[in-house]
Amino acid sequence: MELHKLSVRQLCQLLEEKTISSLEVVSYFLSRIDSLNPKINAIVARNDEQSIDAAKKVDVIRSQGGYLKPLAGIPFGVKDLEDAIGFPTTYGSLLHKDAKLAKSDSLIVDRLKAAGAIAIAKTNTPEYGSSAETDNRIFGTTKNPYDLTRSSGGSSGGSAAAVALGLLPFASASDGGGSIRIPGASCGINVLKTSTGRVPISGDQPPNWWDFSTNGPIARSILDGAWLYDFVVGPHIDDPRSLPEKSHDWAIELHDRARRPRIAFSADMGYWKTDNELLAGFNQALKALEGGGFEVREAPNLFETPPILTWLAIVQGYFSARFGDLVDTPEFSLLNQDVANMVIEGLKMSASDLVKAQTMAWKISHDLFSKLADIDLLITPALAGLPPKIGEKGKINGEETLDWVSYCAIANMAKTPAGTVCVGIGTSGVPIGIQIIGKRFCEVEVLRVMRFLEEHFGQFAPADF
Repeated sequence: MELHKLSVRQLCQLLEEKTISSLEVVSYFLSRIDSLNPKINAIVARNDEQSIDAAKKVDVIRSQGGYLKPLAGIPFGVKDLEDAIGFPTTYGSLLHKDAKLAKSDSLIVDRLKAAGAIAIAKTNTPEYGSSAETDNRIFGTTKNPYDLTRSSGGSSGGSAAAVALGLLPFASASDGGGSIRIPGASCGINVLKTSTGRVPISGDQPPNWWDFSTNGPIARSILDGAWLYDFVVGPHIDDPRSLPEKSHDWAIELHDRARRPRIAFSADMGYWKTDNELLAGFNQALKALEGGGFEVREAPNLFETPPILTWLAIVQGYFSARFGDLVDTPEFSLLNQDVANMVIEGLKMSASDLVKAQTMAWKISHDLFSKLADIDLLITPALAGLPPKIGEKGKINGEETLDWVSYCAIANMAKTPAGTVCVGIGTSGVPIGIQIIGKRFCEVEVLRVMRFLEEHFGQFAPADF
């Protein structure tokens, strides 16, 4: 049985029916990692003994008729920015190359385990999640499963590539400027970033990337993704941003076909340009929505200058606060050049500069939704350019640029839900993703449109899937 082609819910059903054992499921995915991970380099750590032991314990309880949680026996991967018991957490940085095995779980890992899931692997990430490409000096580059010469995107590129190729049923991820959506679009899976605070963090340190970052599970389909969020959302006393329990079952709400959110679209957000190959897929998605009975109209000119510049200034402030004390020490040379540059640029900022940037982020969010007051969702291309060839910059219509991911950060500054859906494979052989941005707390509206597009265009898979 090709277990990797089944949804998470289908795997759960087979386990509940005792058609297959947890040990068989975990062993199947570990074997698939053995076979295919050398091609894409998505998995960077394993603890097979611990994983197999956990699966056997689930099987014993099931055989005795004991109570098991909904995800009991389902394996998953953990992005290497999160602690998981029995695995090292390196953050993709030479500073943590020799990290010891974690003795506790991060909150999202703890909640997934509490639902019965089994962590079987860590997934690759760029250093401290700092890049839209997944590459670091410990583990190297994670390749795109559709084209091994291209990037998988980042910073959750290890998780996205592993899920896309069926090495894992699902994985944890995080998004501070597009880090769930960029690799989701690059690797052809349908993923959601929630409103800030939906998935809290715990501990005595604030979240990475100030208030921009949020965690979440990613799977191949949006039905699985919506269901998996049930196990990780909800308040936590450590996180003052955390939101109350959601009032709807998102997966059930997706079956309500009568509701048709009002949609505005922008092919360039008013300040940039989109590669023609991606634009063709974007236009096909708009036609599908119009044909499906959605009210679709073009958005007004949204921005005159790229809002990502404000986002970058705040992120530089974060990196300088975290690593500024390492400047002029031997440890500073262990940071990659991009992170080091952000630290140096951040140190040039005054406290007033940082507050001004945060104020501008607030204004950007306010202005966006003031212009879109009478609509429910904004749809844009997920990416402005194609995922770059490994070792090269991204390109838009053949022209090199760092701004191939410039459409994502606005949703982080606005703290709103945003998802990406694959609507086809382009002429270059890589997926084409569409971004759906909702108003804060309105995940269900985003998910409904994602589900419509997923049903209309179907799901896609790379050749080795």
